[in-house]
Amino acid sequence: YSTGARVGGTACESSTWVSDSSLVCVVSAGVGAINKTVVVSSEVQTGSVSVAWSYDAPVASSVAPTNGPATGGVSVTVSGAGLGTTGYSTGARVGGTACESSTWVSDSSLVCVVSAGVGAINK
Repeated sequence: YSTGARVGGTACESSTWVSDSSLVCVVSAGVGAINKTVVVSSEVQTGSVSVAWSYDAPVASSVAPTNGPATGGVSVTVSGAGLGTTGYSTGARVGGTACESSTWVSDSSLVCVVSAGVGAINK
């Protein structure tokens, strides 16, 4: 059979027919979105299931440096996992305040320019 599958509107990198009720889809890289719809097509028929796939949520495990002046403007490296792939819009917050800018470095690292703050500890 000629089969195809899409996850959240993105075609699988490859899909392999296994049986009349199963196929294997190699999912492309992605971030953040949860509860994506999976659509499967075989020849001219199409079926779908909603709320079927989620990527792991990004995880921040450390930052460096861990302190700076209240005037902000300090570049902070955030390390973790699942921070995305090139081409994704990155964003980070420190203590609930958005970074002035953030730059994706890798799936495990981004740089955040910290906004001005006042005396908060352990944000």
